[in-house]
Order: sequence, then structure tokens, then C-alpha cells
Amino acid sequence: MLQSPSMAIQETTDSTNFGFEIPLDRTGLSTKKWELEQANRNDPSWLCFGTAEMDFKAAPAVQDAINRVAQGGHFGYPQKRESYFDAIIGHFERNHGWTIDRDSIYSHVAIYPSMQPFFEELTQTGDEVVYQSPVHHCFEEIIRESGCVPLANPLKVENGRYVMDLDGLAQVVTERTKMLLLCNPHNPVGRAWTHDELSALNEFCLNRGIFVLSDEVYFGLVKADHKYTPFASISEAAAINSATLTSASKSFNLTGTKHSLVIIDNPKYRQAFERGLAKNNLYFGGCMFGQAATEAALRGGDSWRRALMGYIEGNHALLRNTLENALPQITVFDSDATYFAWLDMRGLGLSDDQINAIIEEARISVTPGKPLGPGGEGHIRLNLATARITLQSGLDRFVAAFQNHQKTA
Repeated sequence: MLQSPSMAIQETTDSTNFGFEIPLDRTGLSTKKWELEQANRNDPSWLCFGTAEMDFKAAPAVQDAINRVAQGGHFGYPQKRESYFDAIIGHFERNHGWTIDRDSIYSHVAIYPSMQPFFEELTQTGDEVVYQSPVHHCFEEIIRESGCVPLANPLKVENGRYVMDLDGLAQVVTERTKMLLLCNPHNPVGRAWTHDELSALNEFCLNRGIFVLSDEVYFGLVKADHKYTPFASISEAAAINSATLTSASKSFNLTGTKHSLVIIDNPKYRQAFERGLAKNNLYFGGCMFGQAATEAALRGGDSWRRALMGYIEGNHALLRNTLENALPQITVFDSDATYFAWLDMRGLGLSDDQINAIIEEARISVTPGKPLGPGGEGHIRLNLATARITLQSGLDRFVAAFQNHQKTA
């Protein structure tokens, strides 16, 4: 039997030498996160902490798998071998205690496109869909552009920590509410929702006939003292009333390889998803590089991912310590997961436009919170997945710009 690109990949055991501390050589690279931002401003010295990707090379197992495909020299339609399914099932069982049925596994090109079949098949124009803001702006956009009514149910802060507002949710939903978009772990606030939190949400949705479409793309980016709990793992009832959208893309920096996973336990929702795929012939083919990279990452990337999160925690500590000393009016939220820092800037007494203008003066890019929906106003998201020396340079600019504004105000 021929060997798939990553069947021979074994777990990398050296977790101390992945080169996270070395700034990526951007010669010949062209990304929206860096090169586009710099080109838009005609400033190659611009520092970029916005777009959700890492400034790190992929795990060795992934690089080896992609090189193996490239060296094969044939780039036709890929077939999913059993090793592909074994890697997916093994990863989630090994790391998260989630047993996935092989027949539940589908694929797509990315998280957001994989939402479309569910909207097309499970909703009608005018139906309502809930999202928990602040959250990536695509949530609200996809709901609206699908002909549905977006219902924002903002998260709330209790004792310095974001939680779901189920009381608020009860006030928001109506008989027209058909779906809830969940983000788990949550971008941008960094919560890895607990079993109890997800159970309460599941009970709420079951009692009202609301289907849960769960974006779990940040599943692997959980800090050492926290746990990722798949929504579908909390009970059979939750699995039957939901679909999980996930990918190796964020956890292993593979967004450009265009391969995502859709896990569906309920045969009724499988059929709905298949009908949606058939409309665009998306059930056939796929990206062989993304498929090979996904298999390799989930089979042989555990130690790389653990080392990554240790490095991210160090970056988060640097940011927190820097701002506590230099700009104590800014609140840096604790984070369970993701490679983001979520900052409450409202203590500075500035408008969103003023905050954005000062950050532009600092010649850095971040993600403004206001476009992320209700609750995002006065906040920013800063991507920590970069070499520490780069982060330090960005923080130096950030602090200097806001301190200069305070002096001249």
C-alpha cells in the first residue's frame, strides 16, 4: 500500500527548539497580515498585530508532509485515506477526550464557507440567528447576508472574566430564532467555555428548538491550566442538536492551505450539509496540500502546539507587565485560550476613533473592537503570535504613542 504524505510522521519530541523567538524572514512572502498592511501605508517598518495568523513557521511534521506532496509532483484530486480519519479521531480523543465517529467527519475549504450549507438548508429568510458578541465580524455578516436576522446577545463581565449571559439570551430569542452561532474557544475574549457553561447553553437551546452551529477553530490554542471542551462532547443530546466547524488552520498556522473539518452526528443535519455542498459541487476534490497538512498536524504536532502555547503565555505576560507599569488605565483580560490579548481601553477616556488614530500614529496594526459587535466598543484585540522581540518593539511604540497623547492632552 502506498504511504500517505503523513502516515510516517511521528510526534516531534523536542519542544524547546521550534524557533518561535526568531523573527520570520519575510523575503518573498506576501500576506494580508504584514505585506498588505505595509503596502497600504507605503511603510515597510509597519508592525502588524491584527490578522489572525501566526508569524511562525509551521510544525516540522507539517512542513515534511507538504514537502512530500510537492516532491511527488502530481497535484490532482486527493482521496482521503483511512490514515486521515485516524489522525483526526486520534487527535481529539488523545487531547480532548472527544470520541468522533468516522462517518461524522466532513470537510470544506474553511470555517466560514462551511456555515453556508447550514444557513441555506436550515433557515428561511427572516429567521433569527443569535451570536454572542464581541465576536469576529463575519458572524454578524454571514447571518445578515444569508437573509436571516442577526440577534446579538453580548457576553458580560463578572469578576473580571467574560461569561455567557443566559438571562439576556432568554430576552433576545423569539419563536423565529432557529440557530445560535457559538465560538468555542472564543475569539476575541479568549474564553475556553467550561463543561457547565456549555451544558447550560445546550439545555437552553434544546428547550427552544435552537440549533447550535459551533465554530471551534481555536481548539488547539488552550493554555496549560485550561481545557477545551467540544460542545458536541458534553452529551448525546448536544451532539445531535449541533454541528462542529473546526480546522487545523489556526492551531497550526495553516490558513492558506484551505482545509477545514465539519463534524455532524445527526443524520438529518448530515443530509442537509450534503445538499448544501452539492449546490456548488464542493463534495468533490479539495486541496491535497491542506489535507496532508491537516493529517500531519493532528498526528504529529502535539509537542509543537504545546511549546507554542507556552511561548504565547510568555508574550501575554510581557504585554500585561508592560501595560500595568506604563498605562495602568488599560485592562488586560486574562485568557484561557487563543493567541490574542483582549484589551479594555476605556480607562483612557478616549473614543474609538481617538484610540484608532493614536495606534496609527504608533505605526502598528491591531484589530479594533467596535466592528466585533456590541461589547467591543472601547476595546482592541492584539495578536501575540509573533517573536518576542517583535512584540516588544510594538509595545514600545504603543506605549510611547499613548503616553505622548496624555502629555499633550
